[in-house]
Amino acid sequence: MKKNRTQIFNELKVKPTNIQWSWCATNDFLKLSIFTIWEDKEEDDDIWVLHDDNTENKRNGYIDQKRVLDKSISKDYSVFGLVAKAVDPNASPRRIKSINEDFLVKLKLIKKGSKIYARKIRLVSFLEMLSENKSSLKNHGLEDLETLPLGKDVVDRAILKGYVFKRDQKVRSYVLQRAKGRCEYCGEDGFELKNGERYLETHHIIALASQGSDKLENVIALCPNHHRQAHFGLNAEALEKEFITILRGQEG
Repeated sequence: MKKNRTQIFNELKVKPTNIQWSWCATNDFLKLSIFTIWEDKEEDDDIWVLHDDNTENKRNGYIDQKRVLDKSISKDYSVFGLVAKAVDPNASPRRIKSINEDFLVKLKLIKKGSKIYARKIRLVSFLEMLSENKSSLKNHGLEDLETLPLGKDVVDRAILKGYVFKRDQKVRSYVLQRAKGRCEYCGEDGFELKNGERYLETHHIIALASQGSDKLENVIALCPNHHRQAHFGLNAEALEKEFITILRGQEG
């Protein structure tokens, strides 16, 4: 069964920004970019036009491809073309009929005026590409990862709705002054800030979400390490009891 473009991208460990309309994909770790190139668009001198600032058909993927092209040029990525055949060469936009999965085209990007060209250097078999990628990942101890987490150049955004607790800032300020820059649990100084003060975090021993109060007897100043331990550490319950004991001692 013939592979589609998504399957080939996955096997080569490259990731498009948006699988629905991205005509290119990258792997920043491997410094590798792959662009879809049309079989019938190859010019006589083995050249494809991958981008034109003056084009009027700025469809989905246009900006994405320009961003990947610029990054590939500036960071000297290895660039390859995935040869596609169109269902209807006269259609606009085009749809892919098939992908040549036997080889890829090693390309050299050339920026000239408003256009970015890709010139064919040589053909590289698909199996050779797989082998090279696997070898690179193996040398860096990543061969056992089924899917390499490649991340995104542009992060998706979402609107979240919820509520937060309105803390008494006077209580927070008093606790920080009380601590004088030292963790009230371990006694270590917080790291120094640009203004010369020491950084500490205030922690509600009994969480506000668990009906804890926002009063001095429930708030302790901690270094970032012990604050995270208090929330997520294996000894969080034991720390809670120790914090209470420390504040009670201060009251005495």
